[in-house]
Amino acid sequence: MKMQSSRYMLGTASVLALLASSTITPANAQASTATAGIYAGGSTLASEAFRQIFDCYMGGIVGSGTTYPDGFAFDSSFPARGKLPTTCTLVSVPVQGMYAGVGSGNGVRGFISNNPQQWYNGTVAPGSSGAPPLPANQPAMIDLANPGSPATKFGSYPYPRVDIGLSDSPLGSTLAALTTSSVSFNPTQGWTTTGGALATVTVNSTFTASVAYNTTVYGNPIQIPAFEVNVAIGVNTSTMTVNSSVAGAGTTPGTQANQGAAIQLTTGQLCAIFTGLVTDWNDVTANKIPYLDKTGTQQLAAFNYANANSGGTLQAYSSSSLPIKIVYRGDGSGTSFILTNYLKAVCPLLDSTGAFGYTSIFNTTTLPSTSFSNLITRINAVRGAGGWNNTTATNAWVPATGSGGVASAISTSSGNAGRIGYVSADFTQPYTTQVGTIAAPLSAALQNEQLRSLGTYVPNNSVTPPATRPANLTFIAPTPDGAAAAWGDTRLKTPSTTWTWNDYNIYANVFGAVTQSGVTVTGLPVLPLTNRLNAYPLSGTTFLDLYSCYNVQADTNRVTNLVNFLTTYVAGADSTDPNFDPDVSAVIENAGFHPVPASYAKNIKSQYWGTRTTAISAAAATQANGCLNVANGASGGAK
Repeated sequence: MKMQSSRYMLGTASVLALLASSTITPANAQASTATAGIYAGGSTLASEAFRQIFDCYMGGIVGSGTTYPDGFAFDSSFPARGKLPTTCTLVSVPVQGMYAGVGSGNGVRGFISNNPQQWYNGTVAPGSSGAPPLPANQPAMIDLANPGSPATKFGSYPYPRVDIGLSDSPLGSTLAALTTSSVSFNPTQGWTTTGGALATVTVNSTFTASVAYNTTVYGNPIQIPAFEVNVAIGVNTSTMTVNSSVAGAGTTPGTQANQGAAIQLTTGQLCAIFTGLVTDWNDVTANKIPYLDKTGTQQLAAFNYANANSGGTLQAYSSSSLPIKIVYRGDGSGTSFILTNYLKAVCPLLDSTGAFGYTSIFNTTTLPSTSFSNLITRINAVRGAGGWNNTTATNAWVPATGSGGVASAISTSSGNAGRIGYVSADFTQPYTTQVGTIAAPLSAALQNEQLRSLGTYVPNNSVTPPATRPANLTFIAPTPDGAAAAWGDTRLKTPSTTWTWNDYNIYANVFGAVTQSGVTVTGLPVLPLTNRLNAYPLSGTTFLDLYSCYNVQADTNRVTNLVNFLTTYVAGADSTDPNFDPDVSAVIENAGFHPVPASYAKNIKSQYWGTRTTAISAAAATQANGCLNVANGASGGAK
């Protein structure tokens, strides 16, 4: 039997009794008999991974056998797409994690305002009507198979409280910046949806004055990385001529070395595409786009300079006009933040004279941003009317809601050929085969700075790949190892127990006075420009946003249950921790991500549970740890 042990876990007699009364669940477990919940919402990038993590923790599948299953199963064939280890079920913890995939922007909105009604889907403009507040049904965010007691505990929405907010973009760097504009809903029908149908609720919304994070009620904010993530560049190449594609021989998520290469894209091509410099896949104009050689010198090439056939002849990606249509997140998205952070760091380096518009496009404080529309606005302002302009081009920009929406809009359907976008790696093949009823898209392998420094400007040129990679794959695929390599850059800060939430912002790690391979990168973010071997350049994280002080009047075991889960989860990144559970890292890697470095796990544990003044605590008559100096004692804390 897989047991957990820690002096910080199971800290009350009631929880000990609760665990003792739990049942051993067989490997074909369909639903948990959970009696308590942990309520999380935000990032769609992390939504499928966290749904699997919560399932593994409780030893049951949310919604199994109902209209809204989460789509996963305990199976001895793990690791495999959609599967979970059967060892997850050796102990059934009677605490069920619920997750609403509503996007990073709405996740932060709910966290700062401490209001689960802010976890709605899409963007609701003040005063608008007809907007659906419910998150995407996949993966399930309610559990009709185990509605709980009372019957609405897990089978209704919105959730009763906010325990964890999740975002792929960081919180504001100061307390003054932790504000949000909440929206008040006036449902035209019942807001809470229960029973056998999860109908969309139509609402009217009104603007509510700006809400600030309240340290006197919730304690200090906590922001810790959940795992290392990859943002995949999804491309629909179904009617294209792609000479750099790699037929994936491996099918096991999390371990394959040759996936993510339906096309291999250079840094120069990515910048040309996502700034509107090139708008058609059949573009073969000479000297159209800039790139940097290994000395940092600007070179010019046709857009198809990386698409040579076996005879060495360059070919257009399409023999006739095939407009490049970019599928982007229309809602507030941390995935948009990671992509625009990368583009802003990298693209201007290719355009030191400003001749290609990159410098002008990214010379703005509005980027990086959780709103991709900010980039579209800059492109329109710099380039004017043309194939890139959303007011003059036909569907040049295709908005979609959530990671699932982007993946579905790209797909592998020939009707969507030429579409390209950005999405969590776990919404692409081989990590999943379908998104809803749509075939999941394939993704690209990308050039990184280490390859540039070797003179590897196009796929499969004179540099021989390491023996651990297929001979016909040069660039870096969005795999767990690719993210781990990026996070292994020694120029990132070393965790310290004096860190605040802002210090955990991995994107704020910038270079000192550094020149690498002829390029001055001083003051630029490390992750997009890492020169580590095999590092995937579009790496980042999903943050867990937590409170220091939680109200426990409605649930006396709330903090105990939350810290127990966090203890098990974070220990999954540190094999030396007494609470280490190998299932945690296995599930994370099966979803295409990678656990944070063990140094982060050790630091997080030391800071946030135990006896330190920063430790997560329950508001009580005797204030302690994270509830120190929080007003109202037992009545204070996050609701």
